[in-house]
Amino acid sequence: MQLTPEVKAQLAEQKKDCVFCKIIKKEIQSKIVYEDEKTLGVLDIYPAVKGHTLYMLKEHYPIMPYLPVEDFTHLFGLLPQLTKAVKGAMVAIALNIFIANGGAAGQQYPHFLIHLMPRDEGDGFFQFLFNRKEKKLAEDKVKQLQMTLAQIMQNYFLSSPQEWHSGAGGRPSYLQGIESRGLVLYEDEKVLCLLPSLNIAAGQMELYSKLEERYIEKLAIWDAVYLFTVGSFCASLLFQVAGAQGTNLLVKSGISDDNRDGRLCVYILPRAQNDSLQGLHWQPEQPKYNLDGVQDKIKEKMWNVKFRMDMAVEKKAVEKTIARSSDVVKKEPEFLSSKDEILRAIQRMQGK
Repeated sequence: MQLTPEVKAQLAEQKKDCVFCKIIKKEIQSKIVYEDEKTLGVLDIYPAVKGHTLYMLKEHYPIMPYLPVEDFTHLFGLLPQLTKAVKGAMVAIALNIFIANGGAAGQQYPHFLIHLMPRDEGDGFFQFLFNRKEKKLAEDKVKQLQMTLAQIMQNYFLSSPQEWHSGAGGRPSYLQGIESRGLVLYEDEKVLCLLPSLNIAAGQMELYSKLEERYIEKLAIWDAVYLFTVGSFCASLLFQVAGAQGTNLLVKSGISDDNRDGRLCVYILPRAQNDSLQGLHWQPEQPKYNLDGVQDKIKEKMWNVKFRMDMAVEKKAVEKTIARSSDVVKKEPEFLSSKDEILRAIQRMQGK
């Protein structure tokens, strides 16, 4: 989204007291494991699991909708490589990616960041173990969700045609029969979005890759960017349709105690203040092990992580994707306190 001078001024003031901006400027000491010209990765000093890494842009943006095209592409395009490095360092078999947009979703500081959490069976971390129930949206809201998402994607492909897209495409074997688990809201050659019948919140969506069954680190740069771009479209709709005050994007990748089939899935969760999903949030605790040793192991695996801009045509298509994704969720900088701008942006996407 294009930031107005007024918004930029407000962000500049917010930035002065931002803990993570001070970490980025090295005013506060941190355990750095990765750094490039745009992004920084540091160990969480109160880790939920061993190897818990915080990954962020160096520039200050409070929530995902504020990320400019180039920064969004860089940040999410590097996730597969970063995931591989963190998992390798911790000799982990799985990993979670956790994003909180807004205070209602558990975001504690207004600097957008991504949690990378390596997982193993029996690691004792059960915050993401879902107790699914049948929590339904009203039928008219379900139809609105499906129709609006279809319109947004149709408008996107009309405005930025991509050679690979011609329709819904086929389904890999691991997604065959998935419609028995809920309603398919959207599908193309690369992703499938499901509204499951059993969920943990009315309006919860599940986004699956058609290119990779289990491991996010196996996705190419552009496919990872596209997956999270569609995820951002879906998350934006939860404000309009489900009345969300915040959103979580949770990725489960590989076999863990809370992901027994090992399936790669992006869970998109609507959140409200003091809702029933408080169990997703872990309590900060000092680790009982030496963080310096963990830092050294992860840094050693990060040496080859690099964003490679070697496909100019595809880069241009991705930039258009992210530009439209940003338009969907343009809003005032009250830390997700108002829905008006989101609703107007969605209406623009629908051509209204």
